[in-house]
Amino acid sequence: MALSRRSLLYCLPLVLAGPAGPAGAQPAPVQIYAAMTFRPALERVLAAYRETGGNAVAVYGPTPVLIRQLAGGAPADILLTADPDWMDAAVRQALVQPDTRAELLANDLVLAGAAGAEAVGTITRTFALDALLNGGRLAMCDPEHDPAGKYARQSLQALGFWDAVQPHVAIAESAPAAVVLVDRGEARAAVCFKTDLHGDEHAVLVGTFPADSHAPIVYPVALARAPRSPGATEALAFLRGAEALRIFTGFGYRPPG
Repeated sequence: MALSRRSLLYCLPLVLAGPAGPAGAQPAPVQIYAAMTFRPALERVLAAYRETGGNAVAVYGPTPVLIRQLAGGAPADILLTADPDWMDAAVRQALVQPDTRAELLANDLVLAGAAGAEAVGTITRTFALDALLNGGRLAMCDPEHDPAGKYARQSLQALGFWDAVQPHVAIAESAPAAVVLVDRGEARAAVCFKTDLHGDEHAVLVGTFPADSHAPIVYPVALARAPRSPGATEALAFLRGAEALRIFTGFGYRPPG
């Protein structure tokens, strides 16, 4: 059964973030193509990297869009995807160097609700999702294309909720955008990554989906097929280092494995 045609679509364009500087002052910065969900934490990591003398910026967007950009010749040096399947696709298309691939981080899938929603811990089959929605919408990413949407559908199916909630799904362009729908009162709840709630002043954590209700949420990183910046290898090493991990875990990520 197809998703409702009334589903909301929040388009987030690719966003380039990084410090501006005088032309010719230094070599071109390392460009990291990263899923939108990483933006708050990755910006903090890149700030720490710049303090060491490194120079890197991030280009953010939905993972499928990033892959299309790379396939079209976008000048990326590093790719950080929101699930292993899309990194597999990048490997098949020879967009990255397979021998540099590594699992950088892990995460949890959660249900976010509006302020005042009761926290339940782990979400089970007996959870009253219909009561939480109360006729409203459930925001999530497109399960046919987006990693967060794929995990969401897997969990909702495993717990027996999917058939009932599918007509009420509001499709968002990214997991952070799904949370924004809750912030704005346009959805009663959202399925997102735990880290998407970090720093949000409106949505709250209602519960965590069981780890065995969806595929493992791990985030691979790899060098692009032909990095254009001489600092790409060094930047990748920093991303995989202890200081970056300390910052990432402060935003709710977990080490892989």
